[in-house]
Amino acid sequence: MFCGQAGSLSAEHVIPKWLRKSLQIQQPVREFRGTAYAGAAETLAVVFHEVCTGCNNGWMEKLESATRPILEPMLLGAAPGSSRVLDPDHQALLATWAAKTALLLTLAKYRGQNHGWVPDSTLQWLAGHSGSQMPPPGTRVWMGGLDTSDTPAWMQTATLYGADGGPDALCVTFSAGCVVFQVFITGQQDPVLAPDIETWLQPEGPHQQALLQIAPSSSPVRWPPGAVFGTDDLTGLAGRLRSGLAPAP
Repeated sequence: MFCGQAGSLSAEHVIPKWLRKSLQIQQPVREFRGTAYAGAAETLAVVFHEVCTGCNNGWMEKLESATRPILEPMLLGAAPGSSRVLDPDHQALLATWAAKTALLLTLAKYRGQNHGWVPDSTLQWLAGHSGSQMPPPGTRVWMGGLDTSDTPAWMQTATLYGADGGPDALCVTFSAGCVVFQVFITGQQDPVLAPDIETWLQPEGPHQQALLQIAPSSSPVRWPPGAVFGTDDLTGLAGRLRSGLAPAP
């Protein structure tokens, strides 16, 4: 799926086992799509079966291992009065992990649907530049804190369509524990974003204080941000990247 090479396929756990263990989930997780109950799964066991063994046991495993020490301490929320600094290298790792996870979640849950477009060129870029530990060109990633004790994970996707009716970008908002990521991903044929798109992507209003942009980033940021989201805020947060989207053809 990523590298385009023929070979044996393996089961990639989209939500890695270490993360699910860190969330201390003790019972099956109920899944809802909108307000409709969609079933229950054991401890967020989302599995995608179209990743080759070389990618799964190679660059993807290395990315998980490098990301874990940074992300794991954030998953259950920051202790009152505590904070930490994320330097640009940490931000790049988190952004790369978020982009990879956003793509796999979309493939696993929404592949083939109007809001589930995934650019093949970006999958291939990740595999071809795995040693860089940098998100693909044209990718924008924000992260924020989430005040929750009963929502281990949440996601919503949207596809941005161009004037020609074709898909231009994937927008994914997802949470893991007390961390929420927002990811904007383009294809690699023309990943340079126009100034009006850059302006449109910038958080406004209350989102400015609650979202930290980690891709691209060239300076340290302090975690957690000045404001955190509640679970009731997630739909509105995802909606900021749906506003103005052209309808699917």
